[in-house]
Amino acid sequence: MLLGLFIFDKENVNDWSSTNKTLQEKESTDQSQDKDRSLVEIEEKQEMTEENGSKENLSETREKIKEYPDFQRGYYVMGGSEFVFVTENSAFLADGFQGIHLFDVFDPEKPKLISTFNTPGYSEGVFVIEDSVFVADKDGGFLILDYSNPENPNLISQYKTLSVEGVFVKDNLAFLACAWWGLKILDISDPAVPKLLASYDTPGEVEAIYVIDNYVYIADGEFGGLKIFDASDPEKLILLSSYDTPGYAEGVFAKDNLVFLADDIYGLKIFDASDPEKPILLSSFKTKGTVDSVFVAGQYAFLALGYEGLQILDISDPKNPRSVKIIDLPGFSERVFVSDNYVYLAAKNVGLQAVEIPSE
Repeated sequence: MLLGLFIFDKENVNDWSSTNKTLQEKESTDQSQDKDRSLVEIEEKQEMTEENGSKENLSETREKIKEYPDFQRGYYVMGGSEFVFVTENSAFLADGFQGIHLFDVFDPEKPKLISTFNTPGYSEGVFVIEDSVFVADKDGGFLILDYSNPENPNLISQYKTLSVEGVFVKDNLAFLACAWWGLKILDISDPAVPKLLASYDTPGEVEAIYVIDNYVYIADGEFGGLKIFDASDPEKLILLSSYDTPGYAEGVFAKDNLVFLADDIYGLKIFDASDPEKPILLSSFKTKGTVDSVFVAGQYAFLALGYEGLQILDISDPKNPRSVKIIDLPGFSERVFVSDNYVYLAAKNVGLQAVEIPSE
């Protein structure tokens, strides 16, 4: 379930509206050709994972994927694909028991596997800053990897703690989503020796974290909703506000004064957090499927809808979000990341997916 999140702040997120000139929809016949050409397999082998609980033949699933007209590009793996992080021409896929896969996505139509790092646990989240890769490895703890040689990454350190499901890194701090074990903050100024600065137990299950300035936003699972913390002094976290939601808060994204919460079967919640002590619910958008994660770029919100694929919303008026397009995709769309003109998704039982952003 969780998000291990991202290191892009507002300046690093591409303004989607400025790149509209290259956004074009593909004809269905072209999509079919793209699919056959660009769908790549790591190896034709069957894997048992914690998530699917059964073996599935890759060739059979590959045939099923051809039934989805909007699915154009991807790298097919039989793992528990949980999270994707894209930086420049590289995509890092947290793939459950198969660890971390690094892909060259210079040509999104033909992603190339560069390396795989086998982690000790179950990789659920990944965050990247230059050559440093930070991994939420569930009961394998928190890992820091050196990718200065991308074909042969090395482990710098392992911080052992329970159920690390997501990670967000800012400056020399790592914020860990540790499910029922709450929120933890580590000092990683010396990456070889991470040090615990603070731990905060929440009433829910910490699923996702997003950090802007000194504010920490968390999606707190079934019982916690949205929580906002002041981390001006990371050793003394202050809970500023809590907003209970009806669903299972799984993902969170913050931009400017707005906070976007993925609330499972209850859709997307948009909050005005200009006063972090009193967040105001601006709108609630009900979707066809479950909202498992959200990524915002420009005036659009991109939602991973589980078995229902991907939905794009126009949020130029946050009080009245408008659906732009729903794209049916194979597998279970777990986490979403936007880079340039492509939406990348980590999809269970499929792997890495890349979809060109359509024009309205």
